[in-house]
Amino acid sequence: MHRHDPVDIVTIGGGMSASILASHILPPTSLRMVSLEQGPAQWTYPDFAHNHDSLRFRNRYAMMQDISRTSWTWRPDARSPALPYRQFGSFHPGEGLGGSMVHWTAVLWRFLPDDFRYRSLNEERYGTHRIPEEMTTQDWPIGYEDLEPYYDQLEYDMGASGRAGNLGGQILPGGNPFEGRRLRPYPNPPLARSKFGRLFARACEDLELHPFPTPSGILSRGYTDPYGNTRAGCLYCGFCTRYGCEVGAKTSPLTTWLPPALETGRYDVRTGCRVLRIETAGDGRATGVRYVDSRGEEHVQPAEVVVCSAFTLENVRMLLLSRGDAHPEGIGNDRGQVGRNYTYQIIQSPAKGLWEDESFHFYMGNGCTNAQIYDYNADNFDHADLGFLGGAAIAAQAGQREPISSSTTLLDGLTDRQWGAGWKSMLGRSWDRVGSVNIQGDSPAYAGNFLDLDPTYEDEWGLPMLRITFDWRENEREMYRFLAARCEEILRAMNPDRVSVSPELGPYRIDQYQSTHPTGGAIMGRHPGESVTNSYGQVWDTPNVFVTGAALYPQNPGANPSGTVGALALRTAEAIRDRYLAAPGELL
Repeated sequence: MHRHDPVDIVTIGGGMSASILASHILPPTSLRMVSLEQGPAQWTYPDFAHNHDSLRFRNRYAMMQDISRTSWTWRPDARSPALPYRQFGSFHPGEGLGGSMVHWTAVLWRFLPDDFRYRSLNEERYGTHRIPEEMTTQDWPIGYEDLEPYYDQLEYDMGASGRAGNLGGQILPGGNPFEGRRLRPYPNPPLARSKFGRLFARACEDLELHPFPTPSGILSRGYTDPYGNTRAGCLYCGFCTRYGCEVGAKTSPLTTWLPPALETGRYDVRTGCRVLRIETAGDGRATGVRYVDSRGEEHVQPAEVVVCSAFTLENVRMLLLSRGDAHPEGIGNDRGQVGRNYTYQIIQSPAKGLWEDESFHFYMGNGCTNAQIYDYNADNFDHADLGFLGGAAIAAQAGQREPISSSTTLLDGLTDRQWGAGWKSMLGRSWDRVGSVNIQGDSPAYAGNFLDLDPTYEDEWGLPMLRITFDWRENEREMYRFLAARCEEILRAMNPDRVSVSPELGPYRIDQYQSTHPTGGAIMGRHPGESVTNSYGQVWDTPNVFVTGAALYPQNPGANPSGTVGALALRTAEAIRDRYLAAPGELL
């Protein structure tokens, strides 16, 4: 076993959060930091030049975690058996230097002010009786106003593209009128809107709804960021989600935060390293991490601060695996809080249409060239006479439909048959003429949806897999019925020749892709009795361990989690740099 020299900070994972911490902590200090990344270091921009290989990246998941080595198990409820996730389905976590952000879609939301007050807001407006008995949603320990400066900094770090809807309290035409008050406009204008996005926006306006451009971490034009990195604007090539960007227009740690961190000479990123557990002393304080390298050799990296900065599920698993005399049930779990409030996201296509004489050019663009409405998200509409809480963003289908990867379910509900020569001919003729209206909805927390260690299945290193217990509840099914009807209204206003509507939300299925947006399991809160960490991601029972990422969310709103992950990481970086390392202890 090799024992390394101590460093100030070690992170478990080398993706978005780790690179943000490194770029904001190291340059103005003399500190040393190590990131341990389980994946390879192979993804760099020469690798992305002309990388339009659908078979390799989209169908064979070249940039995703190797689930033959470590995976997760799933069951719909605590009475059912759990089985391992052996083929990619519900979510697609990445690995390698830069993490999932290298191949993300780059939709970049701020959460709404109401999202941070989910429980208290609904109790105030509709009464405590409207909260289902099993629902364990809770308010965040911070509000939108606390995160706004960090949202702003993140957007300028990234060169975000979009149109402000609420600038300094003034509602601006063309932006999202429901968004929280922002300090500055986006640094870059919105991306060009797709043909299908324009059709959707016109239909929404006819229905007196409020369409706006999708906020994006993709550059709409050339941009030089605050670190001096200069990047080109988007080519609209159509190879975005699950691919690295060949011109660097899509923000990732490789384009933005890693260069200034590595330039310090005090940031060491070790790839091919699998962390086994966080090491602790007799008093319960973390002393570093134990890991194995790509050759199977065991190492210990001592550190003053340990940061769990991996994928949501792996952050939770690491806390549970790190058992010792002082923490017999795992770090952060002295009060049994690790694993609770696991949530996901409802991403569905309730309404689909066929335009027989149109072609939408879905082979080009990116995942952010569509349009959105927030009229039915969160509590932006009155729920008094409705049988559910929450809502969803509604959007036009984005671009990026590759002919080689077009799903055989593309024409479901639009044709009588799903087989035969006639159907194949129609699929070839119509694949670019079918479009959908999609939702991205709330996932409230419930006592019966949680994460724990599987008692049966182990990974390649003999460690228990993480077990996911999760399914939708009646609140989400009622919400979906309402939203499906709204999607149908919008789609019919777009005048398709044929319409197919899916009015009911089926059971959650682990084998069908929906989003890589698992959240919760190591949630933040105001005190240890309701959470794993404080608002900085600092673990209550082990104050020199921090957690970053969406594991901190008490529940998941109707928006991609990435923008808030970045804002929280910036806030944590500032607190560690300016406060914790100067005077170690609980951050207030």
